[in-house]
Amino acid sequence: MSALDPKTFCKSITVVVTVELDCERLELVNHFKRAMHAAREVKQCYMVTGEVDFVLIVTVEDVEAFYVFVKKKLYSDSNVRKFNSMINIDLVKFEPRTTV
Repeated sequence: MSALDPKTFCKSITVVVTVELDCERLELVNHFKRAMHAAREVKQCYMVTGEVDFVLIVTVEDVEAFYVFVKKKLYSDSNVRKFNSMINIDLVKFEPRTTV
């Protein structure tokens, strides 16, 4: 276990969440972006192409905390059509810095 391994200094779960918006009007998309930027649980937020509109990397203390996040940030946003969550069970590879 390395000194930078999150398991050594905190207990948390990481959840990958895909989000599909109902309407892609610019003001609604920007509203969602601002909400995700302000959410302390969201560590990364990507607007993507394809079948979903956003991919979120969410870190919380436990499943109960994730459910609180879901209720406050996703269920409460009337423009969120649907979302899918995947709880990380093993970090296989992580490279925070890349050279382009």
